[in-house]
Amino acid sequence: MSVDSSEEKALRISPLGGTIGAEIRGVDLSRPLDPATTETLRKAWLRFALLVFRGQTLNDDALRRSADWLGAASEITMPTDRRGDDDIAIALVSNILDESGQPIGALGDGEMWFHHDNSFTPEPDIATWLYAVELPAQGGDTLFGDCAAAWDALPDPLRERVLGRRVLQVYDYTIREKPDLHRLDGVPHCWQPAVVQHPETGRRALYVDRLMSAALDSGGDGQPADDGPALLEELFPYVERTDYRHEWRLGDYVIWDNRSTVHARTDFPADERRLLKRGKIAGAAMVAA
Repeated sequence: MSVDSSEEKALRISPLGGTIGAEIRGVDLSRPLDPATTETLRKAWLRFALLVFRGQTLNDDALRRSADWLGAASEITMPTDRRGDDDIAIALVSNILDESGQPIGALGDGEMWFHHDNSFTPEPDIATWLYAVELPAQGGDTLFGDCAAAWDALPDPLRERVLGRRVLQVYDYTIREKPDLHRLDGVPHCWQPAVVQHPETGRRALYVDRLMSAALDSGGDGQPADDGPALLEELFPYVERTDYRHEWRLGDYVIWDNRSTVHARTDFPADERRLLKRGKIAGAAMVAA
């Protein structure tokens, strides 16, 4: 199904078939967007939570402007000693090594668990974008899960147990290591609502994930509850759903809503080069459902 924009006939919105995701055609992100196109993209993003733009040709200057239609860019939070570059607006997600054998980017190899970006900060980014520059012959797909649909799928007893509680989100910028509650000094972490309400659509969504969620409190007190680990293990399978799988092509640009989706990465051959560029849109405090 295609939905023609009434503002710009060349712009087409094609839903990707699941609960989230749409492909946008007829938009060149390297050029300034007129107000009508901007408004159409914003509405599509709120409706579908994830937008795919294929065949884009974007240098770094264009990338820095590529999501202006959504909001102000957010600075990269990963420390420079954990990545191979120091750009504050664009991060390199890559397994490529430079001539001295050092990584040119970060998070380069292997699979990555489902997660929300920057949930461990007081004001998580509302969106993340990725742009494909170099790709392996196979693998390295990005999986996206709809956390609003995950909430809808919860049986009532689980909803009652998690609603009103907070989750401790922790991340030390490693790829797959589980947070350690006894070693949080100097490690970014933040208590967040375990169930959030989207400030624009009003939809509720689960805000837990296996990579970063380390504990649940007992109901807003900010103290780990004894039943937290077991309850998280019950909730994770509802979040770890693949509502859209993106198989990357060169020139792909994908932007998604961090408040209502999670994403993960599949494995790929370690001896094949992969380079994606990544940026974020600044957010605000999460709204508890």
